[in-house]
Amino acid sequence: MQVPILKQGDFLIASIQAALTDADLRQLQDDLVHRVSIYRSLGVIVDVTALDVLDSFACRTLSGIAQMTRLRGAKTVVVGIQP
Repeated sequence: MQVPILKQGDFLIASIQAALTDADLRQLQDDLVHRVSIYRSLGVIVDVTALDVLDSFACRTLSGIAQMTRLRGAKTVVVGIQP
């Protein structure tokens, strides 16, 4: 499943609408890092509001996205995490 990534000014917004497979999460990571490089984005917002559960692989992938985009000069914020 493709995750839509929107460009809003100097920021990228990725809104995850449904549960993703491990391959989908890796594709999201690659797409975000690639687009941060292309657009020279200053920040990335990852919205996980629609997800009921974040497993360990999803959390590790989100952490990896944040680390990789930071190396490219962008900050990452994950929004929508609920208890």
